Amino acid sequence: MPTTPVTIGPVTLAQLTEAKVDGAGVFDTLMRASAAHCQQEFERNRIKGQDYAQVYLTAMQYTLQTATQFLLGKDKAYLEAQLIEAQVKIAEQQLLQEQQKVELIAAQVLKTKQETTNLVQELENLKAQECLLKAQYDLTMVQKLQTTAQTSLVQQKIATEKAQTVETGVDDNSVIGRQKLLYKAQTDGFRRDAEQKAAKALVDTWNVRRTTDNGTVADATNMLNDATIGRVVKKMLTGIDA
Repeated sequence: MPTTPVTIGPVTLAQLTEAKVDGAGVFDTLMRASAAHCQQEFERNRIKGQDYAQVYLTAMQYTLQTATQFLLGKDKAYLEAQLIEAQVKIAEQQLLQEQQKVELIAAQVLKTKQETTNLVQELENLKAQECLLKAQYDLTMVQKLQTTAQTSLVQQKIATEKAQTVETGVDDNSVIGRQKLLYKAQTDGFRRDAEQKAAKALVDTWNVRRTTDNGTVADATNMLNDATIGRVVKKMLTGIDA
């Protein structure tokens, strides 16, 4: 709480004495007390009549000196007290500031510790994320290999299924190629067998007619003449690689 400033003026004679016995000056006040003590000592016969004047004069001199020193020193003492009080307040303020600094440093230390803890946790999180990314990468590579293998398998299946329906584009030495050749050979065999059975049936009918009718001949019309039979035999021998 701020104090009200006090105006200090110069020392005046009126402050020392008002030049009367009942004055309000410092000397007047102190002199009345000194005279009262001298009078008391005189009345108790502790001061003889011939010594009274000397005692009184000495008391007056010391009283004037004391009053003068009091007036000259009172303002100095007041100012020194004010200075000491101000210094105490400054010291208290400095102490409060130091305490606040200590509290601030403690808060900063706590904050630094918390930030350090957070950084450690963030580092652990980054390590975990790195491990996760590596695992995801490995999984992606595995999936890529699986996808490549599946793609190759699908392409192979497509080629296999296509080979079952398309004549070209298949190696004759492959399984599908050999199956196709087998199927073709079987088809040709069925066709040749059907042709042979049909030819046999026709020839059998000719034999029956020939048996019952001597006029039935083997000629170019019924294709039973020697030339036609020769061509058929030759064709059959070629078919069986003979």
